[in-house]
Amino acid sequence: MTLVRSLLAALMVLALAARAEAGEFVHFKSGNATLIGYLAKPAGKGPFPAAVLLHGSGGFHAQMLSWANRLSRWSYVAFAIDSFSPRGRHGQGNVAKEQAGDAFEGLRYLAELPQVRANAVALIGFSFGGSSTLADLEQGSAIARLYPDKFRAGVAFYPECSGSSGLMTVPMLILVGALDDWTLASDCTDMAAGKSVIPVVRQSGDRSNVKLVVYPGAHHGFDIADLSIIPGGVTVQGHRLEYNEAATRDAAQQVRAFLDGTLKD
Repeated sequence: MTLVRSLLAALMVLALAARAEAGEFVHFKSGNATLIGYLAKPAGKGPFPAAVLLHGSGGFHAQMLSWANRLSRWSYVAFAIDSFSPRGRHGQGNVAKEQAGDAFEGLRYLAELPQVRANAVALIGFSFGGSSTLADLEQGSAIARLYPDKFRAGVAFYPECSGSSGLMTVPMLILVGALDDWTLASDCTDMAAGKSVIPVVRQSGDRSNVKLVVYPGAHHGFDIADLSIIPGGVTVQGHRLEYNEAATRDAAQQVRAFLDGTLKD
């Protein structure tokens, strides 16, 4: 497992350097930390709608640049944040609240840019970052109460749904693989339906803000293109990660339509 993870990390680093095609790396403050973010902008003066991107427990890698570059081609300013490396972290550890706060600090950073429509910014998270997205955007969020600026919409790729109420303050798109054995699709289905399961008790309420898409045959990390060079994917911490081209293609279409519908009005 160590050899596979080392190989995967090396591939991610090489791809990271190769894909900084549309933007630049910048520094910004989040609490007591100085973080690094990848900022990708469309051509033109704008102002444009925008998105903050949060990475998963594997840290900041090429997937983040790929999505940021894709968003910039769709005429969005994209800001992908590295919550781990500047803090000396190599795994999620105890940074859940820190990453959730980083999202709002990223929103503040974007709101000060003349190319950005400050009232039209989405939060997009992957795995661990997807869980942070749910935590930031659900009703009664303790983190959100600390910040005056608010997100307009959210997208969560294969998040941990078991701890979320499903009662969201803004439109939320959730994308997960049916074969995901790390963050279960069934947990997201229960969340979207408001179903209580031991030990989670969910209150009744309007969950119409949640749109859930489950991809048959897809595993965790289905959109990580660099996994495509490893037949059958990889096993990390006992869980399978595997690229799925069909799911990724549809997810891109889903995300673009969702953001266009919620941010470009």
